[in-house]
Amino acid sequence: MDKKDCLDIFERYISGTASTEEIMRLKSFLENDINLNRWLENHITNASDVIDPNIKMKMLKNIQAQTNYNTIADIPVNKENKGLRFYMKRISNVAAILLPFVILVSAYLYFKPQQTESFEVVANKGEKASLTLPEGSAVTINSDSKITYYSDYNQKERILELDGEAYFEVNHNPEKPFVVNCKDIAITVLGTSFGIKAYKDEDNIQIVLSSGRIQLTTPKEEIEMTPNDRIIYNRKTQTTSFKKVNAEDYTDWRQNRLRFENESLETIMKTISRMHNIDIVFEEPQLKDQRFTGTIDNTSIESVLDAIKLTSSVGYKLKDGIVYLYKK
Repeated sequence: MDKKDCLDIFERYISGTASTEEIMRLKSFLENDINLNRWLENHITNASDVIDPNIKMKMLKNIQAQTNYNTIADIPVNKENKGLRFYMKRISNVAAILLPFVILVSAYLYFKPQQTESFEVVANKGEKASLTLPEGSAVTINSDSKITYYSDYNQKERILELDGEAYFEVNHNPEKPFVVNCKDIAITVLGTSFGIKAYKDEDNIQIVLSSGRIQLTTPKEEIEMTPNDRIIYNRKTQTTSFKKVNAEDYTDWRQNRLRFENESLETIMKTISRMHNIDIVFEEPQLKDQRFTGTIDNTSIESVLDAIKLTSSVGYKLKDGIVYLYKK
């Protein structure tokens, strides 16, 4: 009998379909197969730390209940019950044999691989979304972005995935690190507030730290960030650039304010298109390379376009729900 046969018998035992012969085979191997015995003992030993002692006591009581008696000590010694005490001793021996099996079944259920479920929270174009994670950390999700986490979240670690842009307010728990995976990079924190912009159709990933400390891991290096650090990681070159900034400038999209620093008009319009769910057409391609620095009111598509129009040679028109940009 190998491990697979052993687990197969356990499954049938749990479902109540194991035959007496199978159980006796298992018992025989427990007694005679040293390697299998050690393997099973190891599982029992491991299970002893994870199974609640009260549950073990309930198991024993269930076995005792099936014999209609409690313990030998409950029965006084006299001539009339000597035979009964002998019978109860025999029953106790049976219980002693069965109890490891019951504990082992619990260990099997504990160690048997469980299917992991995934959960997704999506903010579509023109929308924002808020998410409170199972342990209380909060996430604000920007337009056209998605957060994915799994059913084992917060068991040993707090791991999730980000596609797009989000702002995180992480509850402090040094025993369970909070990790955000963004394809090429990972951000590990204990308790802090920070923003990540990691859209899959853009080469750059931006990380801005508001408070606390985080560790950024790229394919080439590990960087510890402190408040008001801004790092941009380029997926193509696998390089990073660093700058001290006012973190609020880059996370104020939550309050409908957008900060751009020497950004091309093409990049700015990508952001505006996502956040307002509107198509934008450049009538003259050279306009894409114009660069802008400043903070823009993003309460409406018109407020954004008016700000650009007032500070540049770019004009716009709205027609059939599409924005057309042209040179004034």
